[in-house]
Amino acid sequence: MIIPKFNMRKKTRSIITGMLIAVTSLIALAVGYEEARANMLSFLIGCLLLLVGIAVIAACVVAAWVGVRKLITLLMGGPKD
Repeated sequence: MIIPKFNMRKKTRSIITGMLIAVTSLIALAVGYEEARANMLSFLIGCLLLLVGIAVIAACVVAAWVGVRKLITLLMGGPKD
C-alpha cells in the first residue's frame, strides 16, 4: 500500500527511518563519548560496506535458487512460464 507521504511504500519508509535513527544514535554516541570523527566515519563506512555485501550475496543466492528451480523444471519437462 502506497501512503501519500513522500510517495513511498510504508515498509520502505520504515526502513529508511530506522537507518536514520541508527545514524543519529551513532552521532549521539560519538559526541557523548568524544570519539574521534575519523573512527566513526570508518566505522560507518565499514557498516555500509557490510550491508551492501550482504545484499549482494542475498541477490546472488536468490538468483541461483531461481536458476536451479527453472533448470529442474526444464529437465523434468514441466510447465513453461
